[in-house]
Amino acid sequence: MSRCLVRCCGCLLLAAGGVLAQDAVWRIPPRGAVEYRREWRAAASAVVRSAGEARVAPTGGKAPDRCLHRLPPAPWVCHGELDREQRALTGPVRDLRDLARALACDLGSGVRGRFPRLLPFGDVTVSGSWARGAGGAETLRATVQCRLPAAAAGEPREHADRLRAFCLPDAQGTLLLTRCIDRERSVLSAFRAEFDLVVEEGPKAFRRVRVEDEWRFVAVRDHQDFDFRKRVAAAIEQGAGFVRDAIDGKKSFLAPGSGEDRDFSGGRLALALLTLVHGGVPADDPVLQRGFDDLRRRRLEDTYSLATALMAVAARSAPSGEAERIRNGQLAAVPVRQLDERDAKAAQKWLERLLGNVDPRVDRADLLRFNYTAGPRYDTSLQQYGLLGLWSARTCGLEVPPAAFAAAARHLLAVQAEPGARLRLARTGHDALREAAGSDHEPKAVEVGATARGFAYQERDEPPFGSMTSAGVSGLLLARAGLLAAGKPDRALLQRIDGAIDDAFAWLAAEFSVRCNPGYAERADHHVYYWLYGLERSCELAGVAWLQGRDWYYEGALQLLSQQQANGSFRAEQASTLLLDATCFAVLFLAKATPPAAVTPR
Repeated sequence: MSRCLVRCCGCLLLAAGGVLAQDAVWRIPPRGAVEYRREWRAAASAVVRSAGEARVAPTGGKAPDRCLHRLPPAPWVCHGELDREQRALTGPVRDLRDLARALACDLGSGVRGRFPRLLPFGDVTVSGSWARGAGGAETLRATVQCRLPAAAAGEPREHADRLRAFCLPDAQGTLLLTRCIDRERSVLSAFRAEFDLVVEEGPKAFRRVRVEDEWRFVAVRDHQDFDFRKRVAAAIEQGAGFVRDAIDGKKSFLAPGSGEDRDFSGGRLALALLTLVHGGVPADDPVLQRGFDDLRRRRLEDTYSLATALMAVAARSAPSGEAERIRNGQLAAVPVRQLDERDAKAAQKWLERLLGNVDPRVDRADLLRFNYTAGPRYDTSLQQYGLLGLWSARTCGLEVPPAAFAAAARHLLAVQAEPGARLRLARTGHDALREAAGSDHEPKAVEVGATARGFAYQERDEPPFGSMTSAGVSGLLLARAGLLAAGKPDRALLQRIDGAIDDAFAWLAAEFSVRCNPGYAERADHHVYYWLYGLERSCELAGVAWLQGRDWYYEGALQLLSQQQANGSFRAEQASTLLLDATCFAVLFLAKATPPAAVTPR
């Protein structure tokens, strides 16, 4: 046990008579959090020919990238993560360091022994028991066994089969976990975890991996307190500053023909400009103005680029504080924009090209399926961006074909996943928060019965995950808004859309996590920033402030704040992810860039 943890334990009061922390509960302010300071290390041996050799091999090298996510899960414990008894954490565990956190934070009657689908280790079982030690600390000495993922109840067996391809053939070892509980505050005050594992990477290829993670208490934080708001404001300013410098410096990834399979440089420029607008950069800023001049000159081709350009122009022409005024009830709906001549001409050109980027195998009047460019494919992410482009064009006063929103919605209805668990879905709107402000009353949630149904990348029989479910529900919300704004919508179709939206939000509630991209475990550390920005978009389009009683914005922001670097950028979750993309998505989330989906009818 480290000296700092010994010192920490020495000043704590635990239950009398040697009783462990199993009678304790967490005491965190409603929807608040506990902040920690963390240090972690990981190392590995060279590859050797047997498990026996690996157990005693020196660990002086770098741990394999696949063993830990590039984004360390943030050192926070949120009130919304606790179970009903306020003793343990809920939610999926998708990182070895979060496994230690889950065990250390469990003040219940035993060790949570099984952690399914923790890739690349598979289904992880921890066996051991807590013991009271010197200085008041509690120590867990446990064995760690890893197996290939088993099929979950109610899901197609092929989902587990897919995951096995991403798992190590075998892994096992030990965990030494020491913790201290502050009974006066009723929180975990410190813990230190040491994993010592032998992993099999292939035939006669074994490696020893050691991971250490240490947390120390900093403070108990009230829900969205002054400190939180100050940190968010600073993060937005610094993140927007990084993006502005990238545009001003004419970075190569913003230049046409940047060497990718598809040229997304124009779309990346549009995303950067959208970020600057929402990041508070003044409209007369010369870098912002030059950026929009450059964007209008570009020949944008793909759906992502065209849609994001339309979003950027729509945001640039929005009245100051529009989204917040809608949330506060001061503005009923998004007013139609008044574009200048240059922006109007460019936006019309972008809309026409966007409407051509579809799968030609279906009748557009019945089904509209977006592709990168015209061709026989589609996916849920592109469908979302196609609808974002149509909606932005609509708010800019452009004529969108009346049937487009309905046809795009029908496609999303056709690919939504098979029904899952039935639950009572609770959504608390901004209006409910406003009505309860200044009183002791809990804001009133709207509750409906719903069946969890997510979205996958393409087809309904694929395993759903968070970023695609947020894309699907966002697309449905935009299609619904487009139908209503056009007047005289198909009521039967609207009813189907409303049910699908409820079911998609039920999936998000059931699988909720901001510590990973939830759902299909192979996607857990992919597109994390895209997932959080999609979560923001889904909830803000629907006017949802709390989902199933949890403040999605507060919890998500705490994760993001821990990932910002000194230069204002946010760490990328994958080696292939540009810092610019990660930073744009993070700033757009923190700035709550999406206004609710209501527009003033013509």
